[in-house]
Amino acid sequence: MFRPYRALVPTSLALLAITSASGGASGGSAPPPPAPPPLTPAALDDQPLSVMTYNVEGLPWPVALGREEALARIGDRLAAMRAQGRQPHIILLQEAFTPEAAQIAARAGYAHVAAGPDAALRSPVAATGADIAYLNQARWDRGEQADKSLGSGLLILSDYPIVAINRLAFPDFACAGFDCLANKGVLIAHLAVPGIAGPVAVVNTHLNARKAAAVPIDRAQQAFDRQAGLAARFVAAHVPASRPMILGGDMNIGKDARRAGSFFTRFAQAGLRFITPGWSGLRRALSPGLPFERESEHHLRRAADHGKDWLFARDAQDMPMPVLRASAPFGADADGEGLSDHVGYMVTYGLEEARAVRLAGRKMPAAVAGGA
Repeated sequence: MFRPYRALVPTSLALLAITSASGGASGGSAPPPPAPPPLTPAALDDQPLSVMTYNVEGLPWPVALGREEALARIGDRLAAMRAQGRQPHIILLQEAFTPEAAQIAARAGYAHVAAGPDAALRSPVAATGADIAYLNQARWDRGEQADKSLGSGLLILSDYPIVAINRLAFPDFACAGFDCLANKGVLIAHLAVPGIAGPVAVVNTHLNARKAAAVPIDRAQQAFDRQAGLAARFVAAHVPASRPMILGGDMNIGKDARRAGSFFTRFAQAGLRFITPGWSGLRRALSPGLPFERESEHHLRRAADHGKDWLFARDAQDMPMPVLRASAPFGADADGEGLSDHVGYMVTYGLEEARAVRLAGRKMPAAVAGGA
């Protein structure tokens, strides 16, 4: 959340809750897959799968103030990158709640946009006995009994056509504290990437906060674990094992060992074995021998240390996609402040069958993909 207003957040979210009110998987953990083969220098050219994840802090009043200018500057910077042919071809945005945040796609020239669950979408997942017991402890003064005031805040921006969309809204028994005011969930966009046989699945999610949820840590952890399990099973059910996939977002893991254990265990149980800490795009990009923009190194390492924003990718053979390079288009500016309280970083992935594909064009009209 925006640094000058962090102290106002509990009161602001309580006001948002008042305004709104008035109107277990099982199974063992699979070992990580083997390392992908090394790439030749020629593989660094003409890669279509450059992906950025960015929590843009597009929070509404009264939770945050004065965000319009920063959100406009994000769109303008992406447009400038496009004019130079350096734009990420796929962007995963979180906390894009406001109209100004949603306009980033149009300002930046992205032709295809998928939006996550809106405030009205409900989950089809049935509650267990444990879930009902959890709901019985819900706190009205922390937003857990209020109607959804916001959608998911999830957007996927793409230079490539979107051929299908899947959405999951987390149920009321899978949220904790003020996070319950937003209809968080999972967004999957299946993209037609030139030169790649079949769609590429792109997954964006934003999981429950820890301390910022303003409830006991154990309750926030219970919601987080439930969300991780639901997200993993939803992705496994909607993305065939033979389909290349990129998964990322604001996972809110941080440095909490319990959260890391929950997240990676749930995805392993769902058969998504490429979702492991060592195969994150950012950590692999920072490993010795891989190129990254030196001016981005501080911001990339800051994002890695923050431990909340993650990217993973697999190819059609269920192997981790090779990481070619990384950069941080959105770190801190010269004054030491960023346009958000998160780093927006970009990873370029290699994919054998797409190496000869021409990069996407520089300017395209925006169109939002809707539907359920």
